[in-house]
Amino acid sequence: MRRNGLSAVQTLSTLSLSLALRCVHPAPAVPMCSSSSVRQRHPVLKAGPADGAPLAASEPGAVEPVDREGELVADASASSPMGMNLGGKAIAAVGLAAAFGLVTMLTALLAPMSSPTASGVKLVYAGAIAGIISRTCCAPLEMVSTVMMCRGDECQSMWAELRRTWKTEGLAGLFKGNGANCLKVAPSRGTQFLVYEMVKRQLVANAIPLSAGARLFAGGVAGMVAATIVYPIEVIKTMLTVFPEECKETPGGALGCALRNGIGGLYRGLGPTLVAMFPYVGVEFMVYETLKRRYEALIGATAGVAALLLLGAIGGAAAQASAHPLDVVRRRMQLQGMGKSKSANGKGAPAYPNMFAGLYTIAKDEGAHVLFRGLGPACFEKVPSTAIGYYIYEGMKASLGVVSV
Repeated sequence: MRRNGLSAVQTLSTLSLSLALRCVHPAPAVPMCSSSSVRQRHPVLKAGPADGAPLAASEPGAVEPVDREGELVADASASSPMGMNLGGKAIAAVGLAAAFGLVTMLTALLAPMSSPTASGVKLVYAGAIAGIISRTCCAPLEMVSTVMMCRGDECQSMWAELRRTWKTEGLAGLFKGNGANCLKVAPSRGTQFLVYEMVKRQLVANAIPLSAGARLFAGGVAGMVAATIVYPIEVIKTMLTVFPEECKETPGGALGCALRNGIGGLYRGLGPTLVAMFPYVGVEFMVYETLKRRYEALIGATAGVAALLLLGAIGGAAAQASAHPLDVVRRRMQLQGMGKSKSANGKGAPAYPNMFAGLYTIAKDEGAHVLFRGLGPACFEKVPSTAIGYYIYEGMKASLGVVSV
């Protein structure tokens, strides 16, 4: 099992390096025909003002460059619809290959260690890697969910918001806030898995059976501890997603929030976050691990890839649905003090003194349905994200030789 996990990480590293080399050394382009050769094959076309001097596109007789098959050749300087040129792709591919190489190296170094401290480091490391990969894979859906929760009925639908972002901001817009999100999710998920395992071990040491309720408690505590540690980064991530033009970089976003609202602005909304994290993370851990243990007991073998993905998806959907209204209030409170919202009516967002006032105000002024605004894309993102995250986490645990209670 451990060898399979290591080989999987090494395979990903090899594929990434191959992609990087292809981007750095692309296949040679088909040579473009000269104007004279075009005229020879197409005698009906008129020559330009001078042989070898191309006509402007607006002039009569101008000829689009063609390849040997007579097909139009794209101008190399034309901007890609993906918003990234060849150099950018090469840099991204090299960075991806380097990241996988680093993960492979760290995994190989940590695997032989067996001390209690090393076991804790392994759990944090496995959770961080799983969180980064899963969230990055689902970053566009995370972005849409955040925007819909913060702007309410101004957003028509998930697909409409995705189209609008693609049209106005390109590929980069779909991943706005993902850098801050990865900075948040790496320590957050790592801390969650570490605290969850620690609380479970304490329960077992005190002769308390690990029932579904015990796992709910352990997961809830883990969620609250992790949320407290990384909450300022969560605020910055929300600001970068909803106000990208005002917060171009993470340090600038943090500084702007601190200057406008004081240091306390980085912790605004922490109350509903802690309340929401207990059922949110607790339900996720409880559903996933309880179903996983029962499934493995039923089949008498370790859960496979499909089973892990399905169980993780069920746990993620249950967790998101259980705490979504509190999540809406939390994100609204994070944006207080940022000035006027980007709404069509130009009205500033109301201030919510606490979580319960926020729930009441949103339901009264905008309708109770707004408390569930963004639930569709949130679940659409949470389901694959959690599924991928648990699958990566289980693979990392196997590679590192970590055994859960």
